[in-house]
Order: sequence, then structure tokens, then C-alpha cells
Amino acid sequence: MKALIIAMLCLAIGLGGGYLLFGVESQETFAPPGEAEQLYTCGMHPEIVSNEPGVCPICNMNLTPKKEGSAAGSIVVDPSTRQNMGVVTAPARRRPMARTIRLFSELAVPEPNITSVNARVGGWIEALHVAATGTEVSAGQPLFELYSPELVAAQEEYLITRRATRTGDSILTNVVRTAETRLANWGITKDQIAALQRFGEIRNSMTIHAPTDGFVLAASIDAGQKVAAGQELYRLGDFSTLWLVGYVYEADAPWLSTGLTAVVTVPDLPDAYFGARVSYVAPFLDERRRLELRIELDNPDLVLRPGMYAEASVEAWIQGHRLAVPRKAVINSGKRRFVYLTDGDTGFRARQVTTGLVDDDDFIEITDGLAAGEMVVISGQFLLDSEARLSEALDDGSSTPPAGEHAEAPVKSSDDDPCNIHTCPMPEHYHVLSYGPGQCDECGMALVPVRETDNEDVFVCPMPECGIARNNPGQCPVCNMSLVRYQPGGGHD
Repeated sequence: MKALIIAMLCLAIGLGGGYLLFGVESQETFAPPGEAEQLYTCGMHPEIVSNEPGVCPICNMNLTPKKEGSAAGSIVVDPSTRQNMGVVTAPARRRPMARTIRLFSELAVPEPNITSVNARVGGWIEALHVAATGTEVSAGQPLFELYSPELVAAQEEYLITRRATRTGDSILTNVVRTAETRLANWGITKDQIAALQRFGEIRNSMTIHAPTDGFVLAASIDAGQKVAAGQELYRLGDFSTLWLVGYVYEADAPWLSTGLTAVVTVPDLPDAYFGARVSYVAPFLDERRRLELRIELDNPDLVLRPGMYAEASVEAWIQGHRLAVPRKAVINSGKRRFVYLTDGDTGFRARQVTTGLVDDDDFIEITDGLAAGEMVVISGQFLLDSEARLSEALDDGSSTPPAGEHAEAPVKSSDDDPCNIHTCPMPEHYHVLSYGPGQCDECGMALVPVRETDNEDVFVCPMPECGIARNNPGQCPVCNMSLVRYQPGGGHD
């Protein structure tokens, strides 16, 4: 009996020793079933995952515990709460994108349709055939009678040389052609030159005709007036086409190009619609950061008049299909934009996206961050965002521990310690400093908060947004302020 008892005691001692030798190492290597390692993640950047508390290296927010059964950065919402929150999802899809851009401005005479009538030779105005602004004229219509000694001399020269050409002298023939060209350059028509040749009669004054159809926009001419060569006498405008010149802001610039069709309406003609097209998009912005746009419309019946107010609707579209979601799905935090995606049956997670154009259906283009088919929250996303921030507040370690139980000091938030300086745990690498976690550039070890080391030679800029940390005092290279000694957990003194 004693032998049996001794044998059992030896067996128990052997098992216990084996457990002490090997069991502890096993526990350190393998987590017990049902007790998975607690992970921490950033609610704004779910790709950041850590096995210990800390701050996000991207946005400096506190990492929050990853809830059981959810992916990193996921928010778990039970079905009843989801229904109460009114959460609605829709897939991100590729779709055509179009937008109507509206302009309201006055109609104007196009610059190419304005013709200036100048005196081509000096003289005196002997008679006016058109004197009033607004008069409609046709090409070839007489405008005024001009007496010019130079014109009289040119007529005499033309007749003399023409008579002399009957001798067959080729030199005189060239002189005739030169005299005829001079008269034409001074505004004398072919019919007038032919009459001069036929009748041989020199006229003291010559009739100057309208070079084109149009309306008199300005008339700077009086009977008996002396005029000089090059002086503007009339300005004519052709109203067969008109411009609507308007301005759009730079956000609309990607939609615009020449050749786009437009529809023009005029308040004074409520039942009339006029087809038009974009003829010009300015290549630069004006001082108010606007882009000039010209809409050209035909006006063959002259129903439209310069100075009328008109509204143009430009139909613009983007070539091809673009990945887009409803604009209300995108939350704009100021520095970045993000959406909430479904994560399993009850989970949601935030993802940062890059956005582009917004169309008339209030869809916004997603240029980066999403793939077609991913389910995006389009209603209730702000409540999800509030839930994510509330969870972070509850999980940041600020709750009071039970009486008598030791609790570690919570990690300082970015509000309590805006600097949050980290350094290498190796004293010889204390010169390695970083805003937030990271790795030592020299030994590769994970950086730790300065408060966990005895590194006291840390100086920072009083303005945390400069992001300057040094081992010696001096001036900030960004804002030129003096660096101050860093106080771990309290920013700086």
C-alpha cells in the first residue's frame, strides 16, 4: 500500500514539474481557446491595427478596441438599432454623369460682327446719307460724300495715263493700273472707276459706301466736317448672330468645352426657345476666380436684340461611365472625406475616399477608395459616425476603475497632449523623435512615448501643427517661433 502511495506521489510530482517546465511556455505561445488577442484600431483609418493601445499615426486619434466578431475599425449595430437609425445602403456603381450649367446675362453683338468704317483719305464731308445711330444699312449702300484733293488728283492721273496707253506704251499701262489700285484702296468702287473711265468726268466728291450689312452702332460724323485719314466715322454691327457672355466658377470648369449645345430663353419672349452652342471657354480665371463663357446663337429673323436679358442652359456631360455614389453618402470632415461600408451582416466600417465631379442627380464621382459593387451607407451614416466617436470616447480608458483595483494611466489624447512625441527606447538613439508611433530609422525598434523613457532633451515648437521636434533649443524652421522643452503628458512648458 505504501509503495502504491509513493508511486502516485512521484507521478504527480513528475506531472507538476512537466507543467512548470513546459506549460508556462505553452501559455505564452498560444492563446487559450475563446480568449483571442485584443486588437486596437482607428475608427477613421481601419487599416491601422495594433495589439496594444496607442494613437493613429495618420490622424492622431486614439486607437479603440476592436469589438469581438467585427473587422478592424468596424462598428457593430444590431438589426433593431439599425432599423431605428434608418440605415440604408446602396452599391457604388459606374454611371453616366451629366450636368446642366445655367448662365444669365445680356445679349451682345459678337466682336467679329463689328465693322469700323474709317476715312481712308483726308478730306471734307460734303453730304451725309446715313447720320443716325441705329439705322440699318446694307452692303454697298451710300454712307456719305467725301471731297478730297487727293481723290481729285488721283482721278486726273488715272484719266491722263489711260489716254496715254493708246500709244501702246507698257510703262504707261502699269501706271494706269497703279492709279486704279490707289482709287480702290481709298474706297472707290469698281462701278465708280468704270464710270470715270466711260465718261472721263472728274468728280469733286466721291460717294463712300457701307462695306457690310448691319446697324449703325456709332456715328462720329457731321456734314462739313474735316476728317483725317484713319479717322473712325461709323461703327456697324451685324445682328444675325449674338453672344451671351456669362461667368461660371472654377468648380464647373471640368464640365465645359467648346461645341456643347445650349438652349437660350428670353424673359420677354417666354414661349420662344433658341438653339445655341458654346463658342468660347476662357483659358484663365478672372480676379473673382470665375471662368468666362460665350454662348453663340443664330438670330436670322432679328427677333433678339443686343442688351436683352437671356438665360442659357448648357447641357454638359463627361465621356464614359464614372464610379459614383449619392453625394449624401460622403461625410466631409474638413480635411478628408469618407463613407461607411457594410461589414458583414451587422457591421459597418469607415473608409476614406477621394471625390470628383457632382452631377445633376446629386451623385458624386469617386476617383479613389471604392470599387464598383461595394455597399455604401446612403442614409443614417451620420448616426453611425456618432456611434463610432461615442465608442471611441467610452473605450479611451477614461472610466474610473473599481475601488482598490490598480488601473494604468490612460493614454493622453491629442487634445491633452497635442505633441505626443515618441522616441527610440535605446538611449543611444534618443535623437530619433516622431509625432506619434513609428519605427527607429537606425535600429528598427518600435518608437515609444517619451514619458516611458528618461529622455529629457526634447524641444518642440509651441504650434503643434508645425510638427517640429529637436534635441536642442532653437527656432522652428516653419513659423520661426522659439522651441520649448517638451513636457511628456503635458505638451510643453
